[in-house]
Formats: sequence, C-alpha cells, structure tokens
Amino acid sequence: MKPSQLPIIFRYRLLWHLLFWVLIYLTYVISYGGYTDDYQRELAINGVLMPVRILFTYLMLYLILPLLIQKKYSQFIVLTLFHALACGILIWFVYRFYAISSNIADINELPLLYVSKIFVSIISNYGIVLAACMLKLFKWWFIDQQYKVKIENEKLESELKFLKSQINPHFLFNTLNNLYALTLKNSSQASDVVLKLSGLLDYMLYHAKENEVSLTKELSIIESYIELEKIRYGDRLKLSYSLEGDASSCMIAPLILIPFVENAFKHGASKDRQSPEIDIKVKAESNGIEFNISNSFPKHVVNNDKGIGLENIRRQLNLIYPDRHQLEINHQDQMYSVQLRLNCN
Repeated sequence: MKPSQLPIIFRYRLLWHLLFWVLIYLTYVISYGGYTDDYQRELAINGVLMPVRILFTYLMLYLILPLLIQKKYSQFIVLTLFHALACGILIWFVYRFYAISSNIADINELPLLYVSKIFVSIISNYGIVLAACMLKLFKWWFIDQQYKVKIENEKLESELKFLKSQINPHFLFNTLNNLYALTLKNSSQASDVVLKLSGLLDYMLYHAKENEVSLTKELSIIESYIELEKIRYGDRLKLSYSLEGDASSCMIAPLILIPFVENAFKHGASKDRQSPEIDIKVKAESNGIEFNISNSFPKHVVNNDKGIGLENIRRQLNLIYPDRHQLEINHQDQMYSVQLRLNCN
C-alpha cells in the first residue's frame, strides 16, 4: 500500500517518531521531576538516557519484532529476554557514569553490578519498548487488513468484469441470430434491425462498463430488444410492457435486467410454436425499483433457471447489491415468473 493511501496516523513517519520521543522525554522529566522536586536534574539525566532508550527501542522494532511475525517464537523469546537485560544494564551503567561524574552520588554508593537497580531500570524503561511494539504491531495489522480488503475488492471487480464480458456476447449473439433469420427471408425489416443493433452495441461499448446508468437508459435497451423480438415473432407473440413511476430518478447497474428479458424469449417464446405470452412490469420508486417478468412455456418443455444467463446475473446481483435486492423465481402452470426488487440507495 502506498504511503498516500494510509491514514494520516501512518503518514509523516519522521514527524510521528519525533513526536513520540518528545512525549516520552517530557513524560519522564515531569513524572520524575515531580517526585524528586528537581526538574533541572531530570532534564539532564533523561537527556543522557534518551539515546540508550531510542537505540534499544529500534533494535527491538527492526531486528527482534519481525521474528514474531515470522512465527519464530523461540528465537523471539530468547532475544527479547536478552534485549531486556542488556537494556537494563546499559541504562544503569550510563546513569551510574553520569551520577558519579556529576557528583550526584558517590562511587561507593553505586556499585557496578547493582542487581536491584538494574531490575528497576528494566521495569522503568522497558515500557517504552513495549509501547512502540504495540504501535508497530497495530500498524502491521492495519496495513495487512487494508491489503486484504484491497485484494478482495480487486478480485470482486475482476469477477464482475468477467461476468459482464459473458453477458455482452450472450446478448449480442442472440440479436445477431435474429438478424440472420431476417436476412435469410430477405425481409425489409433487416435494415431496422441493423439500426437498433447499432444502438445496442453503442450501449454495450460505452455504457455497460459504467458502475451505474439511469433506469431510463437501461429500459430503452430493453425496449429496443423487445422491438427486435417483435419483428422476429410477429403477431403470434402476446407481449405486454408497462412502466410505472419516474425512471429518470433511478440509477441502476447496466445490463442487470436484460438477461431476464432474454431468458423469457429464449426459454419461453422460442419454445412455444403457438401463441407465446410475455408480461413485463417495471415500477420505479424513490428508493428502488420493482421488476416483474413472466413468460409462458409449452407443456412439453421443462423450464428451469439454469445456464449462463441467470446464474451469471445471480452472482452479479450478489456482488453489486449485497443485502439490497430480493430475487424470486417461480415456474408453474406453464408460466415462468421473475420478481426482482432492487434498493438503489
């Protein structure tokens, strides 16, 4: 993840590190100065000890802590114990040297190996190292979570593009088949089909890649597709199409409705050699849309909702409208119906 993509707390690294050490320094000066009632002395002592604290903190952060991430637990524990002991000893030695050279204490009062003082040095200073480690671990965890989210989003986006790439040819091939049938008959309507097909291609090439389009645009494509199918089936097709509400006020994912319309013709009307029926109702509301479509199919045809078209659209709905859609599909009494509710907010 790029630094510019991180929250502000993880950017400006040098400034945050500097602020951390300034706060640590002031905390020691104020707390110990208040205890000894000698702030000038604590300013000097903590100024001498700060380089040691900084050295051991960064040794832990960049040499020992990564072993924990690498799951080298035994090495991490051993080195941490050694690190803590070395930190306490060095801080005691530095303090002892400063105290003696500044005549704060006599050399006889501060033996070189003063075990209790070394232990106190570990307790009173190792909290800095632990605090820095917690911040570092939190940063690693946060970045890892953000990276996982990014990878998952990219994966879903890639899958969605793949699903759309399946729908577009599927939709196009069905229309080309209609055009081919008309040209075989030398129909004068072939030119109308080519004109409408160019509009469909324009929509698929320049609008289908968008995240959202107005419901008006989506319905215009459905209406063009219906007109193409009417040319193919003629008077034997009983088709009803109605729109309720203001479609221009709704936004919808492109090509999310057309597969249901395709299915009604492909698995319903095309199988019925007598008088196929298709009923399409669209209701546009302020917070979403209701889309209902039903088609007849003859008794000898076992209608189902399988295949690339509907399986594809189910997955798209789950990706684009998670927890914001309801899809019901029923088929009985030679009627196949789809009820789709989309929450567009």
